[in-house]
Amino acid sequence: MNKKRKVAVYEGHMVSPLKSFTDAVMSIIATIMVLEIPLPMVLRGGHYDFSKTISSLIIFFVSFLVVVSYYFQFTKFFSKVHKLSGWQIFTYIIFLMLVSLFPLMTQVDNASHPGYFMIIYILYIVGISRLASWIIDCAYRLNGIKRIWMMKRVPWDLMIMTALSIGLSFTGIRQVSGYVLMYLPIRSLISSIVYDENEEK
Repeated sequence: MNKKRKVAVYEGHMVSPLKSFTDAVMSIIATIMVLEIPLPMVLRGGHYDFSKTISSLIIFFVSFLVVVSYYFQFTKFFSKVHKLSGWQIFTYIIFLMLVSLFPLMTQVDNASHPGYFMIIYILYIVGISRLASWIIDCAYRLNGIKRIWMMKRVPWDLMIMTALSIGLSFTGIRQVSGYVLMYLPIRSLISSIVYDENEEK
């Protein structure tokens, strides 16, 4: 009879290199995103078309703020945990892989189908954020850390701003949708840096 394989648990000597690897990956992602912003196109008569550049800049600003928010979130995370299971490390590597796709979002020509791109982009951010939260919850339970959720209310402001951004992307003023979308990562970044919403008991 085959024995059930035991899930490995890695402690401090393995968790520390993972934190250093995260610092390197996040830094590279933030740098590469800038390089993916297209230069303005030169039109006839020496005029410049800034439309694609502005669209990519907005996506860059949003993506950069989201990545920095993840960075601070996991910096605090690694300062609290002292052990991780093998499955948690595996899932965290998948998280880093998905975050590494942010430079691709900056490069995509989002002017072709702005509405559909905005929906995919927002779902992409929400999906990665939920995965990050799940990893943190599982690791905290393994380490015996209890999370106190300071904000019990439903984040209506995030839901409204998300819906507004998607709605505007289908209209003739789609550039405004990007500015509205910036509310999400700015709010998340303020929560990660200024306030400590998830404290230990």
